[in-house]
Amino acid sequence: MAGMEGPTPEEVRRALAPLDARAQRVVVGLLTVMIREPTRVRNREWIGRQLTELVLATDSYEEGSLDEGVQAVQDYLSRHAAELLSTSYLLFQRVGLDLAPRASEGFTLEDAVRHAAGYLPSGAQDEPRTQPESACELGEQPLARLMDERELKPRDLVEASTEQLTHKMVTRAMRGRRLTRNTMNKVHRAWNLATGGDHARTDLFDYEP
Repeated sequence: MAGMEGPTPEEVRRALAPLDARAQRVVVGLLTVMIREPTRVRNREWIGRQLTELVLATDSYEEGSLDEGVQAVQDYLSRHAAELLSTSYLLFQRVGLDLAPRASEGFTLEDAVRHAAGYLPSGAQDEPRTQPESACELGEQPLARLMDERELKPRDLVEASTEQLTHKMVTRAMRGRRLTRNTMNKVHRAWNLATGGDHARTDLFDYEP
């Protein structure tokens, strides 16, 4: 059990040790969003949505049956959600404790993620240095906020699209994973079809491909 003052470094390392590469990416990705929005960390609905989107983003599924892809993600979450969440919370607490003495000087998100990498099993420590780029490269996009306001899910855009748009593409678009121009345009067109609107692409994204 973690002590009253939070998990020890060894407890965090033990929790991370059994995780495979995909699970480690999810945990560090979840740490990233926790650091970005610490006031929402205990919001179970929000954190559950972040976990689902990260699992989607790390899934190798891209084309083929959408039903099979969604089922694969649901199966993965049913097996691993509890472990991924508990490990992410442990890592979040430990990194916070480690970096607390530097609070007055300030530190960046990249600093925190790089520090967290030190707790990963040997041989896996280089990957999370680029995790903010792979999981949350450009930060949450206006698209995500607009979808939340309208209570839309990635599947709504997928179903509205007349092109080969996938859940994974929409999830990456929402999270700020840098998209190709072609994919960004697919998401843009699907948004306008799903909402019956005529939004400019710049209404949905704060960067150019």
